[in-house]
Amino acid sequence: MKKIDFTHAGGFPLTQENIDYLQQAYTECVNALAMMGSDGTTPILISGMVPSIPSPGSTSVTDGWFFYNGEMVRFTGSAVTPTGANVPIIVISPASTNLTYYDGSIYPAVLNTTATLTSGPPVTDATHVPLSALQPFQVIFGLKGRETGWNSIFVNTPVLNGGVNGYIYYKKNFLTNTLHIRASLNANNAQNFSGAPAALNSLMGTLPAGYIPNNIVYFTTYYFASNLFKDDLGVSWVKQLTSIVNPSGQIYINFLKPDTSVLAYTVIFNTIIPLD
Repeated sequence: MKKIDFTHAGGFPLTQENIDYLQQAYTECVNALAMMGSDGTTPILISGMVPSIPSPGSTSVTDGWFFYNGEMVRFTGSAVTPTGANVPIIVISPASTNLTYYDGSIYPAVLNTTATLTSGPPVTDATHVPLSALQPFQVIFGLKGRETGWNSIFVNTPVLNGGVNGYIYYKKNFLTNTLHIRASLNANNAQNFSGAPAALNSLMGTLPAGYIPNNIVYFTTYYFASNLFKDDLGVSWVKQLTSIVNPSGQIYINFLKPDTSVLAYTVIFNTIIPLD
């Protein structure tokens, strides 16, 4: 982070270069913070800019700020009533004011970029953005706050334990501190599960550190078929199984032994687990 130490005695040399350094110090920080909720090209709503419809066909937007093309832009509240194929458009207007320097030179040195609402075709360029393209800061911030790719655990239990195989996929949302897990697992030797009423929890795999809940969590696993199956006693019709993630990160499924006519079956789950 750029900053200047003003505590030294002797008269600070206030040059254009040093003033520019100060300007870079705050603009870089502002842009860095704004980029947490931006992909660099999408116009991002930072504050204000609340839309409303004061009358049929019209659109009004209050004062506010948005971030676009690496710049924070102040929006002046305005309203439009588009006609035909036109839509509400944010128009960005760079402005400058000349200054006369000590040597007599005149330059456009005081710069200010603002924006207002206008009506026009849905064009996106350096100075025009459809109002509908504006994204709230938290949308992309939320996307950046969670893993985009899935991690996986390979499941392959012994035949004597049901011969379950497949993958458990998982990823974390750091903003909500939650774990998303999903799987489709095939129990290829379902007759080897313990019979009712002594059905046992079967270990499917263990999550790594950082993906483990603080408390035991129960969730539902479903029999992957439109119909149900009978348990081995031929008494209960089964569609749902109880599953567990414990504070050691171990994932268990309470597989049930089916009726003798069912040699194998598939289960699925897709759930969000709090890690707090």
